[in-house]
Amino acid sequence: MQDDYLTIATTRPETLFGDTAVAVNPEDERYSKYIGKMAIVPLTFGRHVPIISDKYVDKDFGTGVLKISPGHDHNDYLLARKLGLPILNVMNKDATLNEVAGLYCGLDRFEARKKLWSDLEETGLAVKKEAYNLRVPRSQRGGEIVEPLISKQWFVTMEPLAEKALKAVEKGELTIMPERFEKIYKHWLSNIKDWCISRQLWWGHRIPVWYIVGKDSEEEYIVARNGEEALEKAQEKYGKHVEIYQDPDVLDTWFSSGLWPFSTLGWPDVSAEDFKRFYPTSILETGHDILFFWVARMVMMGIEFTGTVPFTNVYLHGLIRDSQGRKMSKTLGNVIDPLDTIQEYGTDALRFTLALGTPGQDLNLSVERLASNKAFTNKLWNAGKFILQNLPSKSDLSSWEALSIYKFDTVESLLKLPLAERWVVSKLHILIDTVTSSYDKYFFGDVGRELYDFFWADFADWYIEASKARLYHSESQSRASVAQSVLLYVFGNILKMLHPFMPFVTEELWQALPSREEALMASAWPLTSLPRHVESIKQFENLQALVSFF
Repeated sequence: MQDDYLTIATTRPETLFGDTAVAVNPEDERYSKYIGKMAIVPLTFGRHVPIISDKYVDKDFGTGVLKISPGHDHNDYLLARKLGLPILNVMNKDATLNEVAGLYCGLDRFEARKKLWSDLEETGLAVKKEAYNLRVPRSQRGGEIVEPLISKQWFVTMEPLAEKALKAVEKGELTIMPERFEKIYKHWLSNIKDWCISRQLWWGHRIPVWYIVGKDSEEEYIVARNGEEALEKAQEKYGKHVEIYQDPDVLDTWFSSGLWPFSTLGWPDVSAEDFKRFYPTSILETGHDILFFWVARMVMMGIEFTGTVPFTNVYLHGLIRDSQGRKMSKTLGNVIDPLDTIQEYGTDALRFTLALGTPGQDLNLSVERLASNKAFTNKLWNAGKFILQNLPSKSDLSSWEALSIYKFDTVESLLKLPLAERWVVSKLHILIDTVTSSYDKYFFGDVGRELYDFFWADFADWYIEASKARLYHSESQSRASVAQSVLLYVFGNILKMLHPFMPFVTEELWQALPSREEALMASAWPLTSLPRHVESIKQFENLQALVSFF
């Protein structure tokens, strides 16, 4: 059998120096006779590896024979751990081959690949070379091809933590919006793996582990809150002359971020004022793309270290993409700078545009959307300007007294109004209930669209126009007063409901209205369940249809 061979397909031949087995499918009759025998790894001066069988091998993929390189492939690593195979690392951290590669030691991985293939061809061990498309992992920053590399790291056992985080959702202690993301959350936590929390970076929270000088770092180490505590523990165990040094690695940034809800509030001192007042909080708002990285980990750590979930509701917004639905990137040149956007369209128009998105759904941002909402902002400003220009002068006390007699919180007071006023006030009261309910349910996109439609289609296009007949062509002060009073009442409530979306223009307009002694952001929310007259709404809609017809 020494002259026989197994043909293996690979895209990374340089890793053969790290092969510790050759695997075939136990049901593959082509190779059944080789199972249990040994194979010689090419160009290794006769190193032997076992030929094993495992159902993990897809007999229809490639040649049906798999080289097992546990030090340089995640799946091979798991298989090696299961079967007790040795693990060899052939690569240095600078992507050059190490001494395990023998004569190829010191060569860059790609140089080694070329030389190795050339040597295989020269010795007649290469069968053929053909093009093959595959997904290659690359560095996010520099674009370099990333190589799997075995190394010693710190891990957290996640299953016990995940179990508690799953129960929090099942018991209703935590609600994720939109609801469809609960399935993703549950799937991830149900299939969670141990978490590698150590990173070899120059910045971050240091791993809180200290080693003993002269001792095996894998066997002798101390975990402490700080260096002083670590030294004290070390002296108790090893004597007062012991020397220690801290692990140079730092924590994964998501580990540090996962502690944020309580670590910023004075924890572990649970009697701290900030901790007692702000933990747990009611809602977390973040992007759907970090549901796993951040949200789930905050939940797990919050329960583990404080006994409670850090928040009761999670609201997930979508990502902002360009007008064609592509992710914004410098490479594509499609990044929209928010500062430039604010300069051209205004902060409120940008905020309103972004807030109209559907929860958890990505938003395609275009200049057309921004231009449309800039026009909406201008329309709001012009409506405020119109109202202010048509109010009595401050010195006209009798006119202001006439305005103050109109109330809108009872059915009787509503029915005393003319048709146009009954219609717009009734529509406003319905809107307040609808918007308040949508706000309570976190349906912010619905809120924005409802307010947009009412302000533009009902208030600006119809009621303001209807009010002009009373303001410009009425000889009766009472007819002008009712229009002025309704304009102030409806517009003031519109500003209140729009304020979370457009805080700057609404606050400016609110401060310009008469008798506004407090800031809009500190004013009371509009009352709900106020009277409305359905028959008046129908009557005015018939009038609208008639006007539109002609």
